[in-house]
Amino acid sequence: MSFLFFYAVETAGIYIKRKFYYYIPAIFEFLFLSVFFLLVLQNPEIHTTLKEMHFGKIMNIVGAIYIVTMSVMIIKINNKHRKRLPYYYEVTKNKSLNWLTVFCIICILFNLSGNSLNLFISEKSYQYLMNTILLLSLYYVTIASLVQINIINMISPKVEEKETKAELENIVKIIEEYMMETKAYLNPSITLKTFAKEVKLPERLISKSINKIEHKNFNNYINYYRIEEFKQLLSMDRHKKFSISAIANEVGFNSRASFYKNFKDIVGVSPSSYAKNVDD
Repeated sequence: MSFLFFYAVETAGIYIKRKFYYYIPAIFEFLFLSVFFLLVLQNPEIHTTLKEMHFGKIMNIVGAIYIVTMSVMIIKINNKHRKRLPYYYEVTKNKSLNWLTVFCIICILFNLSGNSLNLFISEKSYQYLMNTILLLSLYYVTIASLVQINIINMISPKVEEKETKAELENIVKIIEEYMMETKAYLNPSITLKTFAKEVKLPERLISKSINKIEHKNFNNYINYYRIEEFKQLLSMDRHKKFSISAIANEVGFNSRASFYKNFKDIVGVSPSSYAKNVDD
């Protein structure tokens, strides 16, 4: 669980001081159990005593508390990573750590239900059941994690803190000037990758500048320009004969549902209500 925790932390671009502290529970468990293992080797009768003291069940409960705690921490980190992905990547499919979140949820259920079942079923049946669930979980992690091989989904904290606010504002100014001159937002298939090539700036820098200065992701930023263009065209006499959907298509929206949703989110009213007010 410690290794999975550090994997999630590094992927999310979170810096942690004193990583060694997170290894202490695992190291302590190893040393603690090693002592009892050596004692049992020297005197097998101790095993019977430990069994009567429910030593195994107590260790399972302590281990379960640790695993559940780490699982909850990993899930929180994964959620932060998932929310930050759109600001760094245009396509986020298979980039999030959803598979790790699912595994952590399985771990939580596994430990909570497992320790409860241990009180009601025989030790042998309990071991068979737990081993089966554990094996299936490991198969899932193996297959799900393989999907992300060679997929860039890491967010570097060192890179993120590199540029100053003034530098980011300058990048936004360059982007705005390019938008006004070329009207790149009218292209319905525009992406962060293609736009970065056009304006000759790194994708990460464009995304970060828009996020930090404009408080939007790239898609929202593009849609804002499209909505403003729609409002201008709607006010022109030569566009009075066109339908709302036709004008929306002209400004770069290739989906009616997307246009209506983005328009209401940005303007606050539906396109039809806005158009009616313009006519009045």
